[in-house]
Amino acid sequence: MSKQRSRRQRKKLHIGEFKELGFLFEATLKPGADENALIEAFLTEAIDANELGFGGWATGGAVEKFGRGSMTEEQRQTVLNWLAARPEITTLSATGLIDMWYSTSAGEHLAAIKAA
Repeated sequence: MSKQRSRRQRKKLHIGEFKELGFLFEATLKPGADENALIEAFLTEAIDANELGFGGWATGGAVEKFGRGSMTEEQRQTVLNWLAARPEITTLSATGLIDMWYSTSAGEHLAAIKAA
């Protein structure tokens, strides 16, 4: 049985219409890949260009909408396409859109996007 919550409570708890969706990814890099250059390009071309936020490093992390709200499936696919097109990345896997406040990385299934 679900509790009835006011709009203020739903907003504070990031539930209902205030849920914030994002995704997690993991990547394997080629030996000797320049991680700093990859991260710089990733932040500029994929994250900032789509008004998203990122926490992590070149080998994986979390991507979500910058500020309040949820990212769209199109934004997720744009980021994943950018990552998959990079020659430095040999394998790539990612989750679907998940609740960024209440999901745990251990409980989420990562689907292969790019295999070596």
